[in-house]
Amino acid sequence: MTKRRLIKRLWPQSLTAQLVCLLLGAIILTHIVLGVMLAEERRDAVASERRGYALSRVAAISRILTTTPRDNWADVLRVAQSPQNRLRLVPESDVVSGDGFTSDTLSQRLNEALDLETGVPARVEILSEDECWTERKTLRREKDAFLERDRMERSGHDDDHHDRDDDRDDDRRAPWSLRYLDRFDCDTSPVMRLVVPIRILGPDGEPTGTAPDVWLEAMIGGVVSPPWFVFDNLLRVLASGLVIAVIAFFLARRISRSWDVLTKAADRVGRGDYPEPVPETGPIEIRRATRAFNRMTARLKRFVEDRTRMLAAISHDLRTPITSLRLRAEFVDDPENRARIIETLDEMEQMVEAAMTFAREETANEETRKIDLTALVESAVEDLAETGRPIRYIGEVDTRVYPCRPLSIKRAFGNLVSNALNFGDTVEVAVRDADDGGLWIEIADDGPGIPVEQREQVFEPFFRIEASRNRDTGGIGLGMAIARTAVRAHGGEIYLEESQKGGLLARIYLPPAQPQ
Repeated sequence: MTKRRLIKRLWPQSLTAQLVCLLLGAIILTHIVLGVMLAEERRDAVASERRGYALSRVAAISRILTTTPRDNWADVLRVAQSPQNRLRLVPESDVVSGDGFTSDTLSQRLNEALDLETGVPARVEILSEDECWTERKTLRREKDAFLERDRMERSGHDDDHHDRDDDRDDDRRAPWSLRYLDRFDCDTSPVMRLVVPIRILGPDGEPTGTAPDVWLEAMIGGVVSPPWFVFDNLLRVLASGLVIAVIAFFLARRISRSWDVLTKAADRVGRGDYPEPVPETGPIEIRRATRAFNRMTARLKRFVEDRTRMLAAISHDLRTPITSLRLRAEFVDDPENRARIIETLDEMEQMVEAAMTFAREETANEETRKIDLTALVESAVEDLAETGRPIRYIGEVDTRVYPCRPLSIKRAFGNLVSNALNFGDTVEVAVRDADDGGLWIEIADDGPGIPVEQREQVFEPFFRIEASRNRDTGGIGLGMAIARTAVRAHGGEIYLEESQKGGLLARIYLPPAQPQ
């Protein structure tokens, strides 16, 4: 199955479902676009807020250090530590003189928070993930080198007396400035590295010198904004989509209800019924279509009624001259000519009667009602069988209620059965269910059948397969045309096929009944 066929199969067919899908698609797409735009703005705002908070926190710690005795600095730094905020004091910092990527904007914000008017300014450097890991590895190597020297000084050249607990003590013995990044997460890049000059305040509250006494170096991670997609966004989209789907369903249903009424009325007109005018409701486009349909139905009904009156007049006018000619034929002296004239007049009268019957089938106004179609067919077959005709009903005896014009269907069925009895020795009739919910009425005989190239011609008025004009063997040639007219008036069709008995199989198809 191709992608196009799959989409066509999955795409809803009803107007209501299509409108709901289109509205939902538009709303969901709008939510997604607006959500992405707002999420990006939110990410930038949250990231800026987190960076600002980190800068303010480091500035506050630096101010605390300037007013706190040096002996208490370790306690201050220990309290200020967190998994993503690591601080240390160093006598010199390579950030101030380094060539890394420095954010001038963040550095300016940090200096504004510090309120430094003179001296060396603070600086903010942005580290990538690789640079962060490089920094950690550098400190790790320096720490290992320090521990190795310390171990050699304490135990000489004998290293075999140190167990694992001694190694842990050695690790703790390393200065905090060398191990403060041991548990720092470099995956939360980018990482900010801040250096702030710390100058000791004298008794008068002023710095004791112009050069920094020590540098506060801070590694700040986790300053990136959270992911833009969260579960709450999905819930909001689903909730709004559900509300819109309910509203769209009722609105679309209200619009499509008028189309449903119009569709059913059009189907009834196509079957030969003329319902009452359809109420003009719904949107203006549907009201216009309904108004045009009502006008068309009224015109068709008036045309059919005028044609019926015209055909009745023609029938009356033709019978009168035929009767007059028959009376005049009685005065013909030659018996042979008189017999031929009367025979011709009889044939003309039968043709006129058949033509009138055919015309009445096209203009019939029989009321449609629900009947048991199986019972109708089975009863007609039993009536023929009781007269000694070779016909039998072989279908399943089930009740099949179907709305139709009974006399019209019975006449079509009778014409097909009459042809089958005229040309076949045995006839079998059955009523079966169609796959689409309709019905099949099948008449099979064992006669000579009809050639394939003539199976469509037999439905033409006055067409006879038999070349002779013998009415006893060939008829007038209107039976099949009348049958097809009656069946098509119900929205069905007649199909001619070869039967398993070797003769002709005539199949009447009646479509599924439409709800009233």
